[in-house]
Amino acid sequence: MPELHFTVLGPLRAWRAGRELRINRARDRAVLAVLLAAAGRPVPVGEIVEGVWGEEGDEAPDRVGALPGHVYRLRKALDGAGPERAGASVLRHEGKGYRLDADPQAVDRTAFLGALAEAATARRNWQPERARTLLSGALQLWSGPALDEVPGPFAAHERRLLAGRRDEAMRRCHELDLELAGRRGPLPAARAVRRPFQLPSDLADFTGRRAQLASIAQALNVSAPPTAPLVMVTGPRGAGKSALAVHAAHLAGAGYPDGQLYADLHGTGPGAVPGILAAFVRALGIEEHAVPVSQDDRRLLYHRLLAGRRVLVVLDGVAAMDQVHPLLPATAGCATLVTVDGPGEDAGGAAAGHTVGVGRMTPEEAQVLLGRVLGPQRLDVEPVAARALAAACDHLPGPLRRSADLLVRRPAWSISALVPAAGGGEKCGG
Repeated sequence: MPELHFTVLGPLRAWRAGRELRINRARDRAVLAVLLAAAGRPVPVGEIVEGVWGEEGDEAPDRVGALPGHVYRLRKALDGAGPERAGASVLRHEGKGYRLDADPQAVDRTAFLGALAEAATARRNWQPERARTLLSGALQLWSGPALDEVPGPFAAHERRLLAGRRDEAMRRCHELDLELAGRRGPLPAARAVRRPFQLPSDLADFTGRRAQLASIAQALNVSAPPTAPLVMVTGPRGAGKSALAVHAAHLAGAGYPDGQLYADLHGTGPGAVPGILAAFVRALGIEEHAVPVSQDDRRLLYHRLLAGRRVLVVLDGVAAMDQVHPLLPATAGCATLVTVDGPGEDAGGAAAGHTVGVGRMTPEEAQVLLGRVLGPQRLDVEPVAARALAAACDHLPGPLRRSADLLVRRPAWSISALVPAAGGGEKCGG
């Protein structure tokens, strides 16, 4: 049987062998949208019903009873004309739910998100042309609003989330256009030192932390510092140190025009430093075969490449400052932004740095964050539950964001349904 293909970045459509399959009813398309999100896996009946109809009143028709009719029409459309063979249908009843046997790679949503991830990797590896090509191709997959005119809460959430990723891709394209425009013209015979841009993507819904951002900016934006500034962000697990550091680094980018280097050290020890040094000197323009073997030689080359330049180095998840001493720029004009678990005095060797502590959000900031992730309408329906969820998460952005992301993936869940789970065991999913 020819492979099925689906498009959701616009009107929801299904294709087989280049021919569009007719799925005329809006509710049928809403059921298909839920099944496509879990392609290859069974979806419980309750999850389908809640994703398609949501919290309709008691006067609503028998939604569970109506679902088999929608499935029957979808099965008939997807399997094509002709007598059905037992077990041959791509849409089957399995356990207490339904399963759509479709390849996730045959959905344009998968291709779009995969291209965004590849583009982010290409940009961190100093491949701006490849990143720009990937993003351009990803944006060309769109033909209108995602799941256009598909009803139900699941489709509404998918539309909002995918629109956010599309806006992010367009911003990245614009940034890359500016970056590539600055590199046009004849290249010198000798290879120039590169301008790396390794920062992870900034959070579009970053919330609060104004005092901490101002403190970091004041420490980093020094016109003529005598030494390379060192800024440490400290605080408990879940306080959002990494998100704060990445956001602050993006804001400070104009002050470091020669690039930003980034390393994730979560769960690593001193043994990771030689590999990070090698990655940094490659990002600064050294070919693989020319990377020195010893850590000392790599460190010397690293400092020579930074001399006379303004580069911001972000080291995320440092256990102790002694661990990363070889990675700290010594050249005035460069700077280092580090996240460290625990209070600043536990960082070790950090007395010369500027420490910024981060902890709980205010209740108001927590509500703003929830609203930005879930959408304000969802908070308006359950304002008391939203405040209870924030309190159960101790007003820490990490667990609060994980809880909100779980609710986004389960649009039929109420906020109050998550509060008991958030308050017991691991708060808010960790």
